[in-house]
Amino acid sequence: MSRSLGALTLVGALALVPLLPSAAGAAEAPAAPPVAASAQLKAAPVGVWNGTVSFPNGQIEARVSFRANGTLCLIAPPPGPDGGIEGQGTWHTTGRNTFTFTVKERFFDGAGNTTGYLRATHRATLRGDRITTVGEGAFLDAAGHEEDSFPVTSQMRRESRKDAC
Repeated sequence: MSRSLGALTLVGALALVPLLPSAAGAAEAPAAPPVAASAQLKAAPVGVWNGTVSFPNGQIEARVSFRANGTLCLIAPPPGPDGGIEGQGTWHTTGRNTFTFTVKERFFDGAGNTTGYLRATHRATLRGDRITTVGEGAFLDAAGHEEDSFPVTSQMRRESRKDAC
């Protein structure tokens, strides 16, 4: 599977901070989320969001689900015979209507072997049913070595108040 920017999924570019294990390949669960993340945010981002993630070489459509327990998942088409992408992460509040989130995507081939990663960190502002973010992303090879880094922004709109992870 190509790891070019044009092949990014929505969440990959959304939140790219090191959830990456120090060793290659293992798809570990994210670290324990902050306690009562949704209770701390007056307008919690819990639910399904979709929108556009932009980066220097283009943009992609993305879909992500934030859970009340401070975790998130990418919602993407199921893997095909040639492989696919899976992603997860965490979020926590930073202010009344602000939060940060991190996402790690794993790219894999048809046999399930890891071919690379995308990680991202986003600083988000929530206004009603809209989120805007700015952040940083990076591509890593299958061994976890950074190949490229880049700025990202996103504009998301709430699709549902129920999570879909």
